[in-house]
Amino acid sequence: MPTDPHAALLTQLDTDLVSALQRILEQELAARHIELQALGTEVHALVSHLQTFLRGGKLLRPRFCLLGGLAALPTAPSAEQLAMLAHIGAAIEMVQAAALIHDDVIDHSPMRRGRPAVHVAAEKAHRHANLIGDSAEYGVATAIVLGDLALSWSEQMAAQLERTASLDIGSASRARAEFDLLRTEVMSGQYLDILHQAGGLTSAADPEEAALRVIRWKTVPYTVDRPVRIGAALMGASTDLLDELTRWAIDVGTAFQLRDDLLSIVGDEALTGKPVGGDIREGKRTVLLARTEAAADASDMAVLRETVGRADASQEQVLSVCDLMRATGSVDSVAADVRTRAERAQALLEESQLLSPLGVAGLGQLAAVATDLTPLRL
Repeated sequence: MPTDPHAALLTQLDTDLVSALQRILEQELAARHIELQALGTEVHALVSHLQTFLRGGKLLRPRFCLLGGLAALPTAPSAEQLAMLAHIGAAIEMVQAAALIHDDVIDHSPMRRGRPAVHVAAEKAHRHANLIGDSAEYGVATAIVLGDLALSWSEQMAAQLERTASLDIGSASRARAEFDLLRTEVMSGQYLDILHQAGGLTSAADPEEAALRVIRWKTVPYTVDRPVRIGAALMGASTDLLDELTRWAIDVGTAFQLRDDLLSIVGDEALTGKPVGGDIREGKRTVLLARTEAAADASDMAVLRETVGRADASQEQVLSVCDLMRATGSVDSVAADVRTRAERAQALLEESQLLSPLGVAGLGQLAAVATDLTPLRL
C-alpha cells in the first residue's frame, strides 16, 4: 500500500495546533482569573470550572478549522499562519464549551466527557455545602451563567485576531463573518431541535425530514462547515473554494451526526462516556427514531410510546427499543447512509481542482475519523 506523502507533515501540524491551542486557552483563562479576582473568590472559581470542563475535548472543530486553512494554502502554513488558525480554533472551542454546557441542561444529560455535567456538579456542590434553596435549580442556573461566560469570551478571542497587524483586513473580515454565522446557526439550530422535540417543526414533510433539517442547521454548520470556512477564509480563500468546502461539509457533517445518533444506541459506553440509550430516555427525534416508527407495527409502537422520552424508563425497556431499532433495519439503514455520505464527500475531495493536496489529504483523514463506524456494535 502506498504511503501518504502528506502524513508526517499533517501529524506534525496537528500536534503543533493542539499545543498552541492549549497554550492559548491557558493564557486566556489565566487572564480571566485575574479579571474576575476583583469580583471575589466565588466568581473567580467559575474560571476553574471552565478549565475542568475543557479537559478531554476531541478538538474536532479546531482541527477542521486548521484543515480548511490548509486547503486554501498552496504550501504548508508558516508559523504565523498556524498561530492564527490556532487562535481562532481556540475561540471556536470556547463556543463548543458554551454549547455543550447549555445542551446538557436542555437534554438533562448527567454526564459529559466521563465526568458529571456542569449543572450536575454544581447541584452536588450546592447540596454538599448545605446552601439555601433548590439544588437542582442552582445547578441549572450555574451552568447557564458559565455557558454565557464562555460564549462571551469566545467573542473577545475572535476580536483579538482582527487586530493582528500582519493579517489581511479582507481575510480577517471574512473569517469573522463566518465565526459570527457559526454562533448564530448553532443557536438557531438548537431552537429547531427544541421545536422538533415538541412536535412544532410542522413545515417539514415528515419526521425524518424534520430531523435532517435540524442536522443541517445545528450540526453541519457548527461542527464542520463554518470551522473549515473560517480557516479557509482566514487564509484568503476564494468564494468558489469556500462553496466547495460547504458542499463537502454538508455530507461530512450529516454523516457525523447520524453516526452520533447510532453511538447512543449501539455504541460503547467506555468510548462515548455516556450511557447507551440516553437519546431514547431523552426522546430525541432522530432520523433513527423516525425510521423505526415508520417501520413499526402496532405492538412496536406500544413499546416506543411506553419508553421513548421517559426519563424513568427501565434499562430493560430502553434495550427493548434498541433491539427494535435493529430489528426494523433502521440501524443498518442509517449506518448505510453514513457510509454513502462519507464516500461521496471523499469523492468530492479527490475530484477537486481548488483545494490544495495537503488540505485534501487532511480533510479526508479527519472526515474518516468523524464518520468511522468501527466503534459501533453493528
